[in-house]
Amino acid sequence: MCRSREGASLTNQTMIAQGWTPTRLETVRAELRRRGLHGFVVPRWDAYQGEYCAPCDERLAWVSGFTGSWGCALITDDRAVLFVDGRYTVQAREQVSSAHFEFRHLYDQPMHEWLLQHALAGQAYGYDAAILSPSLHDDLADACVQVGARMVASSSDPVDAAWIDRPKRPLGAVRVFAVERAGESSRDKRSRLAQQLRSARVRLLVETQPDNIAWLLNLRGDDVSYSPVPHAMALIDDAGEIDLCIDPRKLIEPRDHYELDGVRLHACDSLFEVLRSRVRGGDRVSIDPKFSPSGAVDVVRAAGGRSVIQPDPLTRLKAVKNDTELAGLRASSRRDSVAWIRFLMWLERAVPQRDAAGSPVTEYEAEEVILAYRRELPDFVYPSFRTISAADGNGAMCHHAAVPDGGMAIRRGSIYLIDSGGQYLDGTTDTTRTVCFAPPPAEVRRNFTLVLKGHARLASARFPHGTFGHQIDALAREPLWRHGLDYDHGTGHGVGHFLSVHEHPQRLMKAASPAAIEAGMTLTNEPGYYEPGRYGIRIENLCEVVQSENGFLRLRELTLVPIDRRLVDVSLLEPLEREWLDHYHTRVRAEMHSLLTPSQQRWLADATVPI
Repeated sequence: MCRSREGASLTNQTMIAQGWTPTRLETVRAELRRRGLHGFVVPRWDAYQGEYCAPCDERLAWVSGFTGSWGCALITDDRAVLFVDGRYTVQAREQVSSAHFEFRHLYDQPMHEWLLQHALAGQAYGYDAAILSPSLHDDLADACVQVGARMVASSSDPVDAAWIDRPKRPLGAVRVFAVERAGESSRDKRSRLAQQLRSARVRLLVETQPDNIAWLLNLRGDDVSYSPVPHAMALIDDAGEIDLCIDPRKLIEPRDHYELDGVRLHACDSLFEVLRSRVRGGDRVSIDPKFSPSGAVDVVRAAGGRSVIQPDPLTRLKAVKNDTELAGLRASSRRDSVAWIRFLMWLERAVPQRDAAGSPVTEYEAEEVILAYRRELPDFVYPSFRTISAADGNGAMCHHAAVPDGGMAIRRGSIYLIDSGGQYLDGTTDTTRTVCFAPPPAEVRRNFTLVLKGHARLASARFPHGTFGHQIDALAREPLWRHGLDYDHGTGHGVGHFLSVHEHPQRLMKAASPAAIEAGMTLTNEPGYYEPGRYGIRIENLCEVVQSENGFLRLRELTLVPIDRRLVDVSLLEPLEREWLDHYHTRVRAEMHSLLTPSQQRWLADATVPI
């Protein structure tokens, strides 16, 4: 379907970041002075609001040296501040010069609070209106107003102007995703979406999320690593017709192969121009507060329309999978579990032997081994994200990436965390396991068991229709909370159908989630715990949301991979938690047995003995 881009984005991102020098900051500051700006906002995300960026959009890596998937910087004429979330607090300080950047938490110490504390009357702070979202823009603009400063939309990005060797835009091929795999025609999807727009009295929907466009038009692309989506933007009207902004060179198949009836093609950079031509006085235009460009709000206002700032209805339509998509996700997860079982069996034997022989397995080698097992599976395309292969202290960096020269050695006494997934033509996968190779310290066993207890409680939960992710997130955290412990990331995220591994809007997290959980959605269950510099623990299964026996909803595991019993302190488990673990392992053993060789069957039987 798509050519493999295994690791390409991270390699380019890393190369861009590793070339960082203070000169880059000074070049940007010179550009700001030329434009009469005191500061400029540099987000990690791109104009498509995606976490996986093409090399040409790695502005944050270029200006700071930071390679995380989420974050934002504020560059001023005399200061630079990097805002990252809890997944990257350790990584940011390791990668970014503390002599040139200050560090703040993206959510606990947000940028608008920094402006309230430090911005001065008369100062102008610039932003790229094609990238900054309406919600972030409004937060920053409100803060500026309070101190007498102002936000100024820039006609071009000063980072782009300073970045003289900036890579070219990608031209990945856009291919048809067959209806037999999609389970529904594009015409029928558009009809359902148009009905929702009419019901909401919305005439136009601004759409800049490539995975939404790929799903709606039954397309898949190849513009970024790990996510099979095309760079495209669209306007969708209440009749289901579409203005699609895309480079036509990407459409390599015959035109009649694509489901493009009712679709008008435009240049890839023409969204605002097309929007300006389509809006009539009084038109209501739907714009997502977090995943759309703030410049669209300005265009609608200038054209006499009304912006309806609300969650994108297409995002929710995509999140509830049809029967074909669910069948594909189940099948791809089962195949992916074969790769995991083969990998864990190899790892368990190789680590002690290689450590004793003086040639230990490395983090990068382990990443390559699980990839090799996936490559042998039908319909595998490439990884769904860069595998997090992390031994000991590296496990405390939630998105650690092993270096190609090997990375840290995995020793017999190591606590090893691996978070890995695959893109298959029939689904997307995401799984994490934490393992040991020798009796672990009591503290590690206790904390692993606390994470397992939270995982089991969420996996066993029954919750009513209309439940939001933040209402059940605490089920996974409560065992840790009892001991004064926690983790600074969400408990679960949506996963697409051969699309983004981090799919919106479904989320399990502390903050209020915008969407209720529905049957047919997919969610991960991934509580964790992290000791900086020592170890990280996470247990993650991909699940589908299904109807339970009592009419409520529950999570049903798609991942079928054993959990390391050597890390479990059985005395800390309550009967319900023991029952869940034994039942899960029984199911893993029963459903995976026929897909394995005799030696793998024996290993799995030992790994899933009742607790």
